[in-house]
Amino acid sequence: MEIDTRMACLGFNILKGELHYCVLDGERSSPRHVDCGVHRFDPRQPRPELANFFKQTFREIVDSRSPTKLAYRLSLEAQKADQFAYLAFPYGILNVLAHEKGLPIDEFTMQSFTKRALGFTGDKFDACAAHISDFPSDAKKDTKTAALAAWMAL
Repeated sequence: MEIDTRMACLGFNILKGELHYCVLDGERSSPRHVDCGVHRFDPRQPRPELANFFKQTFREIVDSRSPTKLAYRLSLEAQKADQFAYLAFPYGILNVLAHEKGLPIDEFTMQSFTKRALGFTGDKFDACAAHISDFPSDAKKDTKTAALAAWMAL
Protein backbone atom coordinates (compact mmCIF):
# COMPACT_ATOMS: atom_id res chain seq x y z
CA MET A 1 0.00 0.00 0.00
CA GLU A 2 1.26 3.48 -0.85
CA ILE A 3 2.09 5.81 2.02
CA ASP A 4 0.82 9.38 1.89
CA THR A 5 4.16 11.18 2.20
CA ARG A 6 2.57 14.38 3.50
CA MET A 7 2.21 12.77 6.93
CA ALA A 8 2.89 9.18 7.85
CA CYS A 9 3.15 8.49 11.54
CA LEU A 10 4.60 5.30 12.99
CA GLY A 11 3.24 4.49 16.45
CA PHE A 12 4.66 2.02 18.96
CA ASN A 13 3.35 0.19 22.01
CA ILE A 14 5.51 -2.08 24.17
CA LEU A 15 4.42 -4.64 26.71
CA LYS A 16 6.09 -7.68 28.20
CA GLY A 17 7.56 -9.68 25.34
CA GLU A 18 5.85 -7.73 22.53
CA LEU A 19 6.61 -4.65 20.44
CA HIS A 20 3.53 -3.50 18.50
CA TYR A 21 3.67 -0.91 15.75
CA CYS A 22 1.19 0.79 13.43
CA VAL A 23 1.65 3.18 10.51
CA LEU A 24 -1.11 5.67 9.75
CA ASP A 25 -1.15 8.41 7.17
CA GLY A 26 -3.53 11.22 6.31
CA GLU A 27 -4.75 13.71 8.89
CA ARG A 28 -6.03 13.39 12.43
CA SER A 29 -9.58 13.97 11.19
CA SER A 30 -9.25 11.28 8.50
CA PRO A 31 -6.51 8.76 9.33
CA ARG A 32 -5.77 5.78 7.09
CA HIS A 33 -4.14 2.51 8.12
CA VAL A 34 -1.03 1.60 6.14
CA ASP A 35 0.62 -1.21 8.09
CA CYS A 36 0.84 -2.79 11.52
CA GLY A 37 2.57 -5.68 13.16
CA VAL A 38 4.20 -7.15 16.22
CA HIS A 39 7.71 -8.30 17.09
CA ARG A 40 8.24 -10.66 20.00
CA PHE A 41 11.21 -10.54 22.38
CA ASP A 42 12.43 -12.25 25.55
CA PRO A 43 12.11 -9.66 28.35
CA ARG A 44 14.40 -11.76 30.57
CA GLN A 45 17.43 -11.48 28.31
CA PRO A 46 20.43 -9.49 29.61
CA ARG A 47 20.07 -5.70 29.29
CA PRO A 48 22.73 -5.28 26.54
CA GLU A 49 21.01 -7.90 24.36
CA LEU A 50 17.59 -6.38 25.05
CA ALA A 51 18.90 -2.93 24.12
CA ASN A 52 20.43 -4.33 20.95
CA PHE A 53 17.13 -6.01 20.01
CA PHE A 54 15.28 -2.70 20.30
CA LYS A 55 17.99 -0.76 18.47
CA GLN A 56 17.94 -3.16 15.53
CA THR A 57 14.18 -3.67 15.47
CA PHE A 58 13.27 0.02 15.73
CA ARG A 59 15.77 0.82 12.96
CA GLU A 60 14.41 -1.94 10.68
CA ILE A 61 10.79 -0.86 11.20
CA VAL A 62 11.54 2.86 10.71
CA ASP A 63 13.80 2.31 7.69
CA SER A 64 11.31 0.04 5.92
CA ARG A 65 8.25 2.28 6.50
CA SER A 66 9.79 5.76 6.00
CA PRO A 67 7.51 7.68 8.39
CA THR A 68 7.60 11.46 8.71
CA LYS A 69 6.92 11.26 12.46
CA LEU A 70 7.18 8.78 15.35
CA ALA A 71 4.95 8.33 18.39
CA TYR A 72 4.66 5.91 21.27
CA ARG A 73 2.51 4.95 24.21
CA LEU A 74 4.52 5.33 27.41
CA SER A 75 3.49 2.85 30.09
CA LEU A 76 3.18 4.17 33.62
CA GLU A 77 2.69 0.66 34.98
CA ALA A 78 6.30 -0.43 35.63
CA GLN A 79 6.80 -1.37 39.29
CA LYS A 80 10.13 -3.22 39.18
CA ALA A 81 13.53 -2.67 37.53
CA ASP A 82 12.91 -5.61 35.19
CA GLN A 83 9.71 -3.99 33.96
CA PHE A 84 11.44 -0.64 33.35
CA ALA A 85 14.01 -2.47 31.24
CA TYR A 86 11.39 -3.42 28.62
CA LEU A 87 8.64 -0.82 29.21
CA ALA A 88 10.63 2.41 29.38
CA PHE A 89 14.30 2.00 28.41
CA PRO A 90 13.52 1.08 24.77
CA TYR A 91 11.93 4.47 24.20
CA GLY A 92 15.25 6.13 24.99
CA ILE A 93 16.69 4.14 22.10
CA LEU A 94 13.77 5.17 19.88
CA ASN A 95 14.32 8.84 20.79
CA VAL A 96 18.00 8.58 19.83
CA LEU A 97 16.98 7.03 16.50
CA ALA A 98 14.46 9.84 15.93
CA HIS A 99 17.21 12.38 16.65
CA GLU A 100 19.63 10.67 14.25
CA LYS A 101 17.03 10.62 11.47
CA GLY A 102 15.68 14.12 12.16
CA LEU A 103 12.19 12.80 12.86
CA PRO A 104 9.80 14.46 15.30
CA ILE A 105 8.63 12.14 18.07
CA ASP A 106 5.73 12.34 20.53
CA GLU A 107 4.90 10.32 23.61
CA PHE A 108 1.45 9.64 25.01
CA THR A 109 -0.07 7.76 27.91
CA MET A 110 -3.32 5.81 27.79
CA GLN A 111 -5.01 8.84 29.36
CA SER A 112 -4.02 10.92 26.31
CA PHE A 113 -6.31 9.01 23.94
CA THR A 114 -9.50 10.92 24.64
CA LYS A 115 -12.69 11.50 22.72
CA ARG A 116 -11.94 15.21 22.68
CA ALA A 117 -8.41 14.78 21.32
CA LEU A 118 -9.34 12.34 18.56
CA GLY A 119 -12.98 13.21 17.90
CA PHE A 120 -14.53 9.78 18.38
CA THR A 121 -17.53 8.54 20.32
CA GLY A 122 -17.68 5.40 22.43
CA ASP A 123 -14.71 3.20 23.25
CA LYS A 124 -11.25 4.30 22.08
CA PHE A 125 -10.37 0.81 20.84
CA ASP A 126 -13.60 0.49 18.86
CA ALA A 127 -12.86 3.93 17.40
CA CYS A 128 -9.81 2.52 15.59
CA ALA A 129 -11.97 0.35 13.34
CA ALA A 130 -14.72 2.95 13.09
CA HIS A 131 -12.60 6.02 12.27
CA ILE A 132 -9.33 4.77 10.73
CA SER A 133 -9.93 3.77 7.13
CA ASP A 134 -8.63 0.36 6.07
CA PHE A 135 -7.97 -0.62 9.69
CA PRO A 136 -7.81 -4.42 10.10
CA SER A 137 -10.89 -5.76 11.87
CA ASP A 138 -8.86 -8.47 13.61
CA ALA A 139 -6.29 -6.10 15.19
CA LYS A 140 -5.57 -6.81 18.84
CA LYS A 141 -5.98 -4.22 21.59
CA ASP A 142 -2.20 -3.74 21.90
CA THR A 143 -1.87 -3.02 18.17
CA LYS A 144 -4.79 -0.60 18.48
CA THR A 145 -2.84 1.18 21.22
CA ALA A 146 0.06 1.67 18.79
CA ALA A 147 -2.50 2.98 16.28
CA LEU A 148 -3.89 5.41 18.86
CA ALA A 149 -0.37 6.81 19.44
CA ALA A 150 0.10 7.29 15.69
CA TRP A 151 -3.39 8.82 15.36
CA MET A 152 -2.67 11.35 18.13
CA ALA A 153 0.50 12.44 16.35
CA LEU A 154 -1.15 13.04 12.95
